[in-house]
Amino acid sequence: MQSLNALEDRRKVVLIKSLRTKNRFYALVEPERGIRNADTVEDIPDDLILGIAYPCLEDGLNDFAVIRTTFETIDLFPENDPLRAEMMEIVKEARDNLVRRLQELRDKLAARKAFFLGTDYNEFKQHALRVMQHGYQRRMLDGMMKLNVFCSVAEAEGYTDPNELPYFYEPNPSTSIDVFQELPPEAFIVRLFDDVLESVLNDANYQNQYRFDRNVFQKFLTVMFVNYATTEPIFYGINRGDYGVSSEKEMDTTPLYMAIRRELLAIEERLRVAPEEEVQPIVVPSLDSGAPAPAKEMQVSLPGELVNEEVLMGPISSLCSAALLLRRKSDPETQRIARVILADAEKLVDELKRLGIISPLTNNPGHVNNV
Repeated sequence: MQSLNALEDRRKVVLIKSLRTKNRFYALVEPERGIRNADTVEDIPDDLILGIAYPCLEDGLNDFAVIRTTFETIDLFPENDPLRAEMMEIVKEARDNLVRRLQELRDKLAARKAFFLGTDYNEFKQHALRVMQHGYQRRMLDGMMKLNVFCSVAEAEGYTDPNELPYFYEPNPSTSIDVFQELPPEAFIVRLFDDVLESVLNDANYQNQYRFDRNVFQKFLTVMFVNYATTEPIFYGINRGDYGVSSEKEMDTTPLYMAIRRELLAIEERLRVAPEEEVQPIVVPSLDSGAPAPAKEMQVSLPGELVNEEVLMGPISSLCSAALLLRRKSDPETQRIARVILADAEKLVDELKRLGIISPLTNNPGHVNNV
């Protein structure tokens, strides 16, 4: 990999979305490649070094929200209602989206083609291990993520006051925490994504919302939580100067894009001078099961609040998924209603972005080929 003189480097920071996986990554791209900021491509080019910022992980919350909201809706219908089976199709589609997202993230990280921006990998590993071994208060996790997931799972398990009850990240049976602990930070993160993916792929986790929340959603939220806690705030994408991301707006001088450029250039330079073994794909050994570590009190300094829009975007995403299902019906009036729902949802999300209520980096679930 050639080192580029910063003054001669004509590449621009762009945020690219994959149509296949719906993942978004930051990259430095030459103007002649024709890829502009906020562009979509069928697949992310393999030759690019990609950056993952917190909003890129946040995109996955839409799929989780669709699954959770659909489970809540299914419970309103009798067991023999055929609509339940149709609603489960929404769950399946969102699950398939999650699989594609997580597989790409894991594979890009393992290939050393994608890197978390502004994240201290050593701290990431240590924070994640603490949640595995010592636990973290459910009330604090829910408060930071602005959700009611960790406490609601405990309540479903019979705990009357789960506020002080610790949550432990429980790896799948294929994983030993002891071996997990021995992995280098980069391999640790790859294996962590692999563990979440394994939970997403397990059919037993889709019997109801409780099982999904307990065995899948809590894990993904923990990864987001740890990533947020170990990443420089500039990469959160919440600075007012970063709002209004689009192909028309000049973003190069915004705080986020300037930080991303510096970070990507530093990653390229690090790869250029690194020993051969440090630029080869990461090979993560298979892990044997092991006994969980005993619970101890966890003390760790974390940001006071996580910023995400799941509370708002969850119902909107679920509504759009239902509209997409209706749009497949043969009845013209049903199709028309579905198009109206999608169009209005798209306008609503755009307005929330304009007002600064949600981040401009948030995916708009109403933005589809509304024909």
